Amino acid sequence: MLKVAGAAGLLLGLAGVPLVGTAAAIGLILYFVCALYTHIRAHDYSVQFGLAGGFLALAVTALALDLAT
Repeated sequence: MLKVAGAAGLLLGLAGVPLVGTAAAIGLILYFVCALYTHIRAHDYSVQFGLAGGFLALAVTALALDLAT
């Protein structure tokens, strides 16, 4: 549910509500940082670890683009 809410917030940011988009990007970054931390603590370096890193990079890029405008 958190990922869906974050994605909806990013879409709202694109639709013209910039503060919601910024908050959603920050929330997604925190979510994926915690996901990566949990995978590292569990010594799980599977494909999911790489996916979480990729989604983290996308969330950071979304935040950077939002703050650049």
